[in-house]
Amino acid sequence: MTALRTWIDACRPKTLVAAAVPVALGGAVVARVHGPGLWTELGFALVLLSCLLFALCVQVACNFANDLGDTLRGADTAARVGPRRAVASGDITPAQMKRGIWVACLLALVVGSPVGLLSPWLALAGLLAVACALGYTLGPFPLAYNGLGDVFVVACFGVQATALTAWAVCQSSSGGVGDCHCNDLSMPWLAALLAGLGLGLLADNILVANNARDYETDQVAGKRTTVVRFGRGFARGLHAVNLFGGLACLALVFGWLPLLVLPWAVWQHVGFRKAAGPADFVPFLGQAAGLLLVAGALCVTASCLGLTPAGIWFLR
Repeated sequence: MTALRTWIDACRPKTLVAAAVPVALGGAVVARVHGPGLWTELGFALVLLSCLLFALCVQVACNFANDLGDTLRGADTAARVGPRRAVASGDITPAQMKRGIWVACLLALVVGSPVGLLSPWLALAGLLAVACALGYTLGPFPLAYNGLGDVFVVACFGVQATALTAWAVCQSSSGGVGDCHCNDLSMPWLAALLAGLGLGLLADNILVANNARDYETDQVAGKRTTVVRFGRGFARGLHAVNLFGGLACLALVFGWLPLLVLPWAVWQHVGFRKAAGPADFVPFLGQAAGLLLVAGALCVTASCLGLTPAGIWFLR
């Protein structure tokens, strides 16, 4: 395996969807409230690009930290089923992975600096996102090992990423990255938080599938995920809540269009309920990422077409 291919695989490309979609959704929330014409604004696009590059770098740093942390804590062993892990397999040394984490974090700060300069609160939120990404499996209180992985995904890769992207766009409207050339845009907090919650729930199913697959090896390693704490039966119930609760939240903000994936969601959940052994859960990581991507694309489409749910005045 070439060095480049090893590092690309360590980035876990399928998971990058969970970083990219919330950024697009944050822009869609603002465009939904202030008009689809925003999508043609250069400043709007530049803010979204900075947020996107930052989110991708943070996701890669999180994946690198997860690869390193799970190996050091004994969660990634030869008994584990799933994609090859770089540090556990010896393809990348722990020292090299630590350098990779630093590089990803520094790149995140560089590409996110145009947005961070808009507001000290945005800069602080960006630093917090980096800290949480590293603290997922590293540090004295790793979130993933203390049953907080699902909370982390919903909060950081759903609510925070979506709402802060929307806020960055609104901040830039009064001057900043490219300048949106719009009068001050009011921040639709409720719509952004609700859309972020919906997206975070859908993104969490990537983690649910991952943890259901690793149930036995996580038990041995003392990784107290929610699946280890409550069992695979709980994972099946959480999978349903995430799917249908997430789509309901998105529908409240963007109307009926995101619900076009509902038959696919039902099909996914029926298959998930039938899964039993570790290998059975492997396909559902990609399926969860695919549904997240399509649902996000439909939300963006709804905002471009100006489709607004009738009567939901309090989400404006």
